[in-house]
Amino acid sequence: MPRISKAVKQDHALIKRAFRRLREADPDTRRPEEFVWALDRYLIVEDLVVSPALDNHIARGGERHRRLSDDFDSMNAKLRHMHRFKPAEPSFDSSLSAIWVDLEPHIREETSGDLNLLEESLSEAESEALGKKYEDIKELLQRPYGDNGIPDERTLAAILEMPRQELMAKVGVSGE
Repeated sequence: MPRISKAVKQDHALIKRAFRRLREADPDTRRPEEFVWALDRYLIVEDLVVSPALDNHIARGGERHRRLSDDFDSMNAKLRHMHRFKPAEPSFDSSLSAIWVDLEPHIREETSGDLNLLEESLSEAESEALGKKYEDIKELLQRPYGDNGIPDERTLAAILEMPRQELMAKVGVSGE
């Protein structure tokens, strides 16, 4: 199993690729579901695994956890907002750019700071256990859609609108 930092960085790379593909695609034919699902799934898993680990293992982790929660809330609200527009509408592009305004610094801060601090505070076994938990929850969320699958439009809209606690109860996971 990968260490927690490697698992998170792999998701960062996946999200960046999906963002670039969406941004560069022809507005009349682009499909936002891959990006929306990759980001939303990441936000869910990070909220359940990384944020509590920061809270429990690093100094000022609670403060960073609160900042991450604010980031998650903002990005999730912006995802819901973007999801209301057709990909060819100018408002879609504005919404996509607004997401990147939150996402890019989040990834940069996490990669250059939070994950390093977390790794320093964990043993290799603890980091691998968190990496396994991260991957297990990600797999659980992905399972209904297959390895490369993406929820259909209706399901994705429901996931975006559902409160996190309700979603977690439905899929049978908790942040503990």
